[in-house]
Amino acid sequence: MEILLLTDGDEFEQPLSALRMFGHAITRGRLAGDARTECRGAKAVLVDGCTDLSAAREACRRLDVWVPSAVVLAVVNAEDFAAVDLDWHVDDVLVAAAGPSEAHARLRLALARRRQSIGNAMQFGDLVIYPDSYTASLADRDLDLTLTEFKLLNHLVQHAGHAFTRARLLHEVWGHEASRRTVDVHIQRLRAKLGVEHESIVDTVRGVGYMVPASPQPQLALTN
Repeated sequence: MEILLLTDGDEFEQPLSALRMFGHAITRGRLAGDARTECRGAKAVLVDGCTDLSAAREACRRLDVWVPSAVVLAVVNAEDFAAVDLDWHVDDVLVAAAGPSEAHARLRLALARRRQSIGNAMQFGDLVIYPDSYTASLADRDLDLTLTEFKLLNHLVQHAGHAFTRARLLHEVWGHEASRRTVDVHIQRLRAKLGVEHESIVDTVRGVGYMVPASPQPQLALTN
């Protein structure tokens, strides 16, 4: 599992680096500021709340938006344990004195709970769409889609095998009049985020418009 440690202090990273003995890959990002780039690809994030509870809380709340598929654990001093409330948007709380074995166990259990609660997530090959949070991941990588990009991808996948004209997509996805060029621009941006290896998920139908090929069939994502 790829684990990101969000901290501004070396003393936080040193004991948790022992998580590597469980086969985890450990990277580090800054607690303060925009850590969106560092978060990409992370399956789990440990947030340092030992020195600044307010900054840790804000970081956890941002992670809920940036990487909704990742599990997030707040790491705090024992005396601050009760300060972590629901508004932190974390999966679990870890006392700083805990060792890497407990951290590994809590991460594993948090990930299992997250998988069991994905609800109506839809899987299409390596692509997983989460309608409740308007997010999607591809090969365990968060796609960081805009709302319109998500709606476009979700619509095409739900109707895999059916070709859509630009006019029909404008009506069914945008819901208002716009230039047909708007569809082309969003398809181009969507393919860029899918990456060269997976851009063919959204195919061009010459003389018609766009479609997602019918195979593999969309299905509910597995919860185990």
